Amino acid sequence: MSCNSQKQEDPKLIGKWNGSLKDSETGGSVEKIILEFTKDGKFIQYLGEGKMQNTIESTYEIQDDKIITVENETKEKAEGSYSVKNDTLTITYEGVENKYVKLK
Repeated sequence: MSCNSQKQEDPKLIGKWNGSLKDSETGGSVEKIILEFTKDGKFIQYLGEGKMQNTIESTYEIQDDKIITVENETKEKAEGSYSVKNDTLTITYEGVENKYVKLK
């Protein structure tokens, strides 16, 4: 067993979450989004619907109340704070709070 940086896990985060992306300037809903967190550290974002749906694949890790994602293609790193209460996931990124509801 290694004593180096241990990856933290949050079993409450695993699964699919449904929500809307907000415009950082107006706070209005911009686009439907589904977030998926897997047990093996994958983070997939499904943006939009139908033929217009975009998929962004990333990896994620948890550090205390922060979630850190790294996009597979661009290697862009993002960090935000999060909390899970009942069936609601709240992620705050760059000052914008987005809420997602767990999909059954």
